[in-house]
Amino acid sequence: MNNPTIYSDGVVNSIQDSPLRVQNKILGALKNLGGEGQTVGSNSGKKNNTTSVAANTARKDLFIQNIGTAAIYVKMGSGAGASDYHFEVAGNNSLAGTGGTLNLSAYTGVISIHPSTNDFTLVEFE
Repeated sequence: MNNPTIYSDGVVNSIQDSPLRVQNKILGALKNLGGEGQTVGSNSGKKNNTTSVAANTARKDLFIQNIGTAAIYVKMGSGAGASDYHFEVAGNNSLAGTGGTLNLSAYTGVISIHPSTNDFTLVEFE
């Protein structure tokens, strides 16, 4: 919708609304814009020594954070290697504090990860 309806009693009452009512109003406005709910998929969680993530046709978005010290190599498809990959995700070092991240939207196929001694966190949204 190009003109979402946001229901309110006016500025004074909106300011006095409880945080929950304000949140509900915002969520209602987003729904009017065509937003969709998402759930966390079964592939999600901390992964140790994992070489692939299963395909999921319900996947809308995928987020990977490298929590190991060395870089990991991610390929959309099978057979990721140090010279055969689509994305290199930096490792966690003492200066950076956290490892690199990768966000893949709308890709539902297999994702392979190299090396086999990797350590990362994955969140998949369906």
